[in-house]
Amino acid sequence: MTERLARGAGVLLERRFSRRGLLSRAVLAACAFAVAPLAYLLRPLSAWAVIAPEHCAGGLCLDGYTAFCCEIHGGANTCPANTYVAGWWKCSDYLGSGLCHGDGPRYYIDCNRIPGRQFRGGCKCANNDCAHRRVDCNQFRYGQCNVQVPGITEVVCRVIVCEHPASIDGFKCNATEKTDDTTCLQDSACLKPLVEELVPQGGA
Repeated sequence: MTERLARGAGVLLERRFSRRGLLSRAVLAACAFAVAPLAYLLRPLSAWAVIAPEHCAGGLCLDGYTAFCCEIHGGANTCPANTYVAGWWKCSDYLGSGLCHGDGPRYYIDCNRIPGRQFRGGCKCANNDCAHRRVDCNQFRYGQCNVQVPGITEVVCRVIVCEHPASIDGFKCNATEKTDDTTCLQDSACLKPLVEELVPQGGA
């Protein structure tokens, strides 16, 4: 009962107050302690990172998709440490203004957690903000890349490239095609200033 009350209080305050407010921060810390006391006390996470994304009242963190790597990796369109290129899919006709604008297809690369390693912060909303998609939460693998790596781990983040992933040596991908045109509308501000794609260090 105490845990349910703490969770409810955190969600209510997230709806009504900025997390920058003193009262909001105090209640978030209390909620994090009630929901995951050991994680909150022993791991270097903010209170919000402990209780997100499952306690967000709304925002992109709840849409089921994973964040772009540039959102959590200092603006770099590359796979971060402790991840590897695990698979890819394409958007058939990207019409946005970001990376790959005017190229037609746009390719989305999944950077999965390397088995046996941890990704700092674990499952949370990118930048600890419900307005951003999730990081290191969705356990999934298309599996066309680095097939020598066994198992399925969480997709940490996504990279964008404009050329076919099977043609990029470092990715170690095959040409088995998957398409998801619903992702053609997904973008991020950190992809717009990129003049050229930055190839991830994707091998494992």
